[in-house]
Amino acid sequence: MVSLRSITSVVGVLALISVLAPGMGACQEPIGNFQFERGEETLTLARGGVAQAVIVMAEGAPAPVQFAADELQEHLGRMTGGDFEVVSEAPADGVAIVLGDTPAARAAGIDVSEIGRDGYAIRTVGSTIFIAGTDDDSAKSEVLAKLKTEVFPPTASRYRMEAELGEATWDFERGTLYGAYRFLEELGVRWFFPGPKGNTAPAQPDLTMQAFSLQEEPHYQLRKVGRTTWQWYMLDSSRISEMVNREEYEELGWGGDVLRLWLLRVRHSSEWFAFNHRPTRLELEQRYGAEHPEYFALRENGERDLLPQTGRTGHLCYTEPGVVEITKRDIEDYYAGKTAEEIGLSAHRIALNPSNRGWPANAIYGRTVSLLPHDSFRGCECEDCLALTRKDAERPRWHSDLVWQFIGTMADWLQESYPDKLITCLAYSSYTERPEDLTTLPENVVVGLCPANYARTHNDVKEENYQDMMRIVQNWSSVNDRPMLIWLHHLYRYRAPRRQGVPMLLTGVLGRMFRDLAPHANLMHVELDSDSIMLEHLNRYVMLKLLYNPNLDPAELVEDYARSFYGPGGDIVLTMLRDVEVRSMKVGETSASSIETWEEYFTEEVVAGYREQADEVVRLTEGTDYAENARVFSKWFVGAIEEGRMLYVRNVKEVGETAEANVSIRALVGDITVDGALDEEGWQGSSVRNFISNLDGQKTQWPTEIRFLRAPEDLYFGFTCYDPNSATLPEGQGEADSVEIFLDPEHNHDNYYWLWIDLAGRIEDWYHEGGGEPADKTWESNAEVAIQKYEDRWVVEVRLPRASMAGGLIRPDGRPWGANFARSTNKPPRPEDQFSCWSPLLRGKFHQPDLFAHIFFVK
Repeated sequence: MVSLRSITSVVGVLALISVLAPGMGACQEPIGNFQFERGEETLTLARGGVAQAVIVMAEGAPAPVQFAADELQEHLGRMTGGDFEVVSEAPADGVAIVLGDTPAARAAGIDVSEIGRDGYAIRTVGSTIFIAGTDDDSAKSEVLAKLKTEVFPPTASRYRMEAELGEATWDFERGTLYGAYRFLEELGVRWFFPGPKGNTAPAQPDLTMQAFSLQEEPHYQLRKVGRTTWQWYMLDSSRISEMVNREEYEELGWGGDVLRLWLLRVRHSSEWFAFNHRPTRLELEQRYGAEHPEYFALRENGERDLLPQTGRTGHLCYTEPGVVEITKRDIEDYYAGKTAEEIGLSAHRIALNPSNRGWPANAIYGRTVSLLPHDSFRGCECEDCLALTRKDAERPRWHSDLVWQFIGTMADWLQESYPDKLITCLAYSSYTERPEDLTTLPENVVVGLCPANYARTHNDVKEENYQDMMRIVQNWSSVNDRPMLIWLHHLYRYRAPRRQGVPMLLTGVLGRMFRDLAPHANLMHVELDSDSIMLEHLNRYVMLKLLYNPNLDPAELVEDYARSFYGPGGDIVLTMLRDVEVRSMKVGETSASSIETWEEYFTEEVVAGYREQADEVVRLTEGTDYAENARVFSKWFVGAIEEGRMLYVRNVKEVGETAEANVSIRALVGDITVDGALDEEGWQGSSVRNFISNLDGQKTQWPTEIRFLRAPEDLYFGFTCYDPNSATLPEGQGEADSVEIFLDPEHNHDNYYWLWIDLAGRIEDWYHEGGGEPADKTWESNAEVAIQKYEDRWVVEVRLPRASMAGGLIRPDGRPWGANFARSTNKPPRPEDQFSCWSPLLRGKFHQPDLFAHIFFVK
């Protein structure tokens, strides 16, 4: 047996593996435990559509072994047309596929105790094929049978979804099952995306195979890519509903149970780890806010971070001894076997976690305890916390000392009290960078990394950003010997309607990234766009293959996909996919706007070429087993790109070519007093733009004007909002009209600063990091605002210090800022006028930085 642990023999071994495993290419430094040996014999599994082999499963075999037998029987029968019998004892003659950890398998040299979780061994001895791994034999794994015997109803509740399909429910070992899937892949079976239309099993009535033996176990123990639970109500989510084509989901046979079955077939990780935000999931504000407000962060206004304060409340004071004590108490109660009801969690939270005694599995589960702070982190302003706060540094360092000293304290306690348990915490948000004085952490700490600045699709391909992200990884990797957890946001179209239909195929980048991360990490969580199944399916498939085996070559995986799934049309599909990937890289490298994306990369000519190629693939596959695959690709991959370009031409191109989408912001002459009058000389020479309805693009019945001025230290904006009822407009919370300012100084169509000002002078100011990240509500604009009401209008005058924004003091040479200005009218003269803005490109919600207009800083 050749071991990939032996560097001297690896090149030859990998050359052999590449013959069998599509995507496996030669590499200089192999990762993980992947052993392979080719035998001499040829085994016949079927002849003339008649089975020549049996599947052997011991009586009383664990549920994963039973399911493996069922899956082998189904797929071998589909390939050959034969009836493959499942028996309890191997016959004296003929080919036998023996499943599970049996005495015969052990006699053949398989020791499952030496194989890592989700690993397996396949041994061919004579005419017997042994497939075995570690398998759960408890009642928990009996859930497997339900995937084929019980249809998960589309109307099922979220509670039922979590109970039947959630990660904690599926946390059990199933090594033999994964070995069976690996065996089927050797025979040509593929599962490229969930549902009956996403797999292929080539018809081979005469099915033979060359004998082989292998042993594999995944490098990444956590391999979570995209959603693992799903229900139809999610299509109505405000986050994706405006971009999702429900017809695609329905036509491809999507469903929660279908998704879970596919995850099994692509060998998704079987062990769950807790690594999400603790304060909300353990409902700390509800449990302790009233009696112990001192546990929660002190705000600048002197109030504790509890309702009814604005924004996300419940952030903790990480120097408060009581916070340490309640954290210990929760851990003690969990490992003592208490239920969530006993500690006072809500019925809703308990119902979501039936497989974990009601405790949130994302916060505490199995051997892991997550201490990840609340999202949109707000640092405490008490004296002790401020002593550990670095506002003089870059934002990713602001709260690193504060958060990680707490992690260290808890890790020391956990090591003594529960030496076999682990703490997880992400380096994230304003505690992303490693503290300068932190050189070591206890070995029971799993450091995660979700670098807000770099955890985005376009940063995967920007070399300087990629290298900086790897610098952060290496810094954290050095603090202990425990492999890290990486949380990536592979999100491009998420919450970005004007990117609809833009493919972001980056398989080559993924191969590089997962190999580069492998020496530092073995846990991976990746968020994916969910607006289109077909636009994202190949990224997801390749990711899951690479996370199991980072030695695979993504280019070979893509080639195998094209040829396996499209048959005679495979060469054309492969050519198209390679072109799409090159163009996706360019869009990402340049942070291309919608206009640049469709005018420079996915041009009218390019998209028309894709249509010609797709039509040819459909023609070539007509009357073959590949015809339906070609039709799906044509309709939902190429068709999605065509739809995106059509929307761009209709909603952006024609409008964006007008002068209204740009303005020169002139230098202030003289002085301005911010009083809401706009009567100084400087305002008279300012540029002016008018608002349009963001619903239909027409001028609003009650006009709105925005004026712009700049000074070396400040920007000035003047809103004039016409309304015949201005003098009597209400000013109560939630009923007052408002205006908004959106500024993207970097002009990267992703990050931006946002100010909201209502008629009563209330201000909200946030920084949006983009990439699907929650807004940073701790940003302070330091804006000066004045409001005046007149009979027929109300005026908002704003002075915004440029230093409050990164790069705000720089006057870009020839490069504009992205910008938009908006108004919300609670009682408009026509419904279409409720929301209006300056940018003529924008329709729908205001928060679309890709569709901001432009302000130029002229001399």
